[in-house]
Amino acid sequence: MDERHWLALGTALTLISSGWGTFALGAGRTQSTRWNNALLLVAWLCQSVFLYQRGQRIGHCPLTNLFETVAFLTWALLLTYLLIGTSYRVSLLGFFTAPVVSLLNFFALVAPIDRPNPIPPLGWQLELHASVTLLAYGALGLAAVAAMLYLIQERQLKAHHLGLWFYRLPAMGDLVKVQRRVLAWGFALLTVGLCAGFFVARNGSVDWVKLVWSAGVWVSYLILLLAPSLFGLSSRRAAWFTLGGYIFILMTFWGINSLSHAHRFAV
Repeated sequence: MDERHWLALGTALTLISSGWGTFALGAGRTQSTRWNNALLLVAWLCQSVFLYQRGQRIGHCPLTNLFETVAFLTWALLLTYLLIGTSYRVSLLGFFTAPVVSLLNFFALVAPIDRPNPIPPLGWQLELHASVTLLAYGALGLAAVAAMLYLIQERQLKAHHLGLWFYRLPAMGDLVKVQRRVLAWGFALLTVGLCAGFFVARNGSVDWVKLVWSAGVWVSYLILLLAPSLFGLSSRRAAWFTLGGYIFILMTFWGINSLSHAHRFAV
């Protein structure tokens, strides 16, 4: 099967998971998370096959254009959920992770961004830098999903209007816990990824555009981790900052790489 077909199949499975999750939550069938997790696992395996086949064809890690990068990012988001999100009594996060993966993959498949970029082998330092950094962004994506669910419940509490979903979503305390633990995991990955970037061989001047942007993301991560305990940042504000940080990364990633002379994708 063609490599893009594997990504399309994975996207279809996450769409099915999204639809089934909406129905299950509305009908109160939250015990169906086991089947939903199985769907997401198969979707992740399909995306793994896509990344493997693309990597075999181009001869190195498939991170040479925006299409491959988006596919890797959603793969990382699914992996983070499967490893962490199912562990802290928040398996329902999968119902809300699936739509994010579906939308990003659909954009990657239909947008004209899969442009050939015949570059030489990246080298293990650059592959480590790129892949681990994207894994960190996947962790931030899961934290953003948890933050969104927390804000939904917090708003219902503030409005004194507790809908059916309030009682079916994970407990607010569990959402705060998984958000902080995923942020800690993502911060560790981001630190490793950025440190690996310093060992990448460079031709020419320092890429200040991407360096400043990456440093800003790292500092934001650090603030999100330390502010609740050091400065008494409320869970509500931490949730807003987490959600806003992930949206900022998604909205600026393409533009930053377009301005960067070392990270520019094929156009």
